[in-house]
Amino acid sequence: MPDKNIKNHLNELSTKLSQEDLFLTISSLSDFVFVLNTEGYYTEAKFPNHHDTIDLDPKSVINKHYRECIISDDFQRKLDKYLLKLKETSINQQFEFTVKNNNGFFYFSARISEQKSEQGNIKGYVILAYDISKYKNEETKLAQEIKDQKNKIDEAEKEVNFYIKQGDVITNQRTKVQKERDKLAIEKNEIAKQKALMETDLNFIMKQGDKIAEQKYKIKKQHDLVQNQKKKIEDSILYAKRIQSAVLPPNRFIQYLLSEHFIFYKPRDIVSGDFYWIKQVDEKIFIAAADCTGHGVPGALMSMLGITFLNEIINKNPDIHANEILNELRVHIISSLRQTGSSGESRDGMDVALCIIDHKNKMLEFSGANNPLYMIRDGELSHIKGDKMPIGIHRRAKESFVNHFINLKQDDLIYIFSDGYVDQFGGESGRKFLSANFKELLLKNTDKSLAKQKQIVEKTFDDWKGDRKQLDDILVIGFKISFDKINNKSKIDYNWSNKTILIAEDDDANYLLLQKALEKTNANIIRAENGKDAVNYCKSNPEIDVVLMDIRMPVMDGIEATSQIKVFRSDLPIVVQTAFTMSSEKEKSFKAGCDDYISKPINIKELYSTLCKYIEEEGEI
Repeated sequence: MPDKNIKNHLNELSTKLSQEDLFLTISSLSDFVFVLNTEGYYTEAKFPNHHDTIDLDPKSVINKHYRECIISDDFQRKLDKYLLKLKETSINQQFEFTVKNNNGFFYFSARISEQKSEQGNIKGYVILAYDISKYKNEETKLAQEIKDQKNKIDEAEKEVNFYIKQGDVITNQRTKVQKERDKLAIEKNEIAKQKALMETDLNFIMKQGDKIAEQKYKIKKQHDLVQNQKKKIEDSILYAKRIQSAVLPPNRFIQYLLSEHFIFYKPRDIVSGDFYWIKQVDEKIFIAAADCTGHGVPGALMSMLGITFLNEIINKNPDIHANEILNELRVHIISSLRQTGSSGESRDGMDVALCIIDHKNKMLEFSGANNPLYMIRDGELSHIKGDKMPIGIHRRAKESFVNHFINLKQDDLIYIFSDGYVDQFGGESGRKFLSANFKELLLKNTDKSLAKQKQIVEKTFDDWKGDRKQLDDILVIGFKISFDKINNKSKIDYNWSNKTILIAEDDDANYLLLQKALEKTNANIIRAENGKDAVNYCKSNPEIDVVLMDIRMPVMDGIEATSQIKVFRSDLPIVVQTAFTMSSEKEKSFKAGCDDYISKPINIKELYSTLCKYIEEEGEI
């Protein structure tokens, strides 16, 4: 490769020689010369001692000069890059490339410059390549020697620094040891102080532990007390549910009165403020769907009042009209709750839909306190509205409820219900179900049986409610009018010839009354004059089907007798007789396990209605 003096000599020659002479001169100093035209194509390629044109392919030129050489692939890429830069700046460009053969690498430095005519126009470009392998190798060797010397110097410096550091380390270690001794002395004093404090704290903690243990014991006692109270409350509520279930008419009794029906009854809590009531007097059937104020236990207590008052009203006047029943029921509720209408006073009461079916005259009476009645006939729904006032204190409490008369036809569908179903929030938007949807649901399924309708009504409610909380007690009653199965049980035409009834009664007059009343049923009557005899009879006579149990008897009262009988005959129906329908004796009877009750003095129709709940009839006389 030319040294600096050669380069200066070339620069002097370039000012004195023509372009062609300069090219020849430079060519003699270069290892390779490539000439490109203005479009970048090779026009000449020369190398020392050869002035004739050789193959324009640079790889071939180099291969012919350096046998078995393969030019690096980056030559053309670098040439294109710096040629472009030369064109943009008119400044000569320089780059290096590498050639490899079997003996090793050869390094070249290439310089690209413009070739101009005498007029100064660019004729092409000249690439001069110089072999710098010798200098590269010397440079590499020198760099390695420098690196080796540097490594030796570094090792020597490390060794010197190591001994210097070792001295510093020993000095530092001595200083640290002394500091540690001083620190240990301070810590020893501190530990002694901490130990004294810990002993003081330990004594305090032990005293606190005693207090905590005492408080824990008190909390456990309170927890046990709360759990016991909770269990008592739950037991009381479950017992209240049992009582409420007992006073509701059983399904077989309703089936006996109504040929085809359904009752969808779903309390929000364990016990319900909604109740249904059905009673037969002569050829009339009384049916009510009621919704008492409140839920749970308060509502259930109101429902017990409602059922008691309804029975009392009907027993007193069987020929009463539907609206008159509601009028009297309102008087009883206001009186029993001592409602005066004063500000801040309780507004408890109930909403009722009540109807009376008169099979003989094919007539239905309806009266409603806030609740309506739906009737579907020939695929059309009629909506008979109730009065906008409750059973209870109200600004319209002195007004009479309206009585509606409806002429019945075979297969008419009647629906009465509380507002819990239509007021339930649900669906995708979380809105109320509403009466319009309820009507559409009933109309859509009129061709189905009442049993199937109940399934649909229940599933629709559950799907609508989804995961939301049930907001209110639910009660829906549906029944079909059928004159083909008119029940004439008011004539006391029962055939219980294969049934056995035990009457536990110490009073001869009461026993004779019951015996005479049941005589026409052909039932087998057994008498027990006290509770102990009743227990023994039930043990020795497994054929007994039902027990009429007086509460107040000698030797053993009816409550204790009921409790003992239920131990070995839990499925035996026991109906207690009590003169105190709302007394504690009735409550004790249900707690002992009785299934139902009848009030004294005995009402014959009530007696038969109650017994037919538990005795399946073999056939009419």
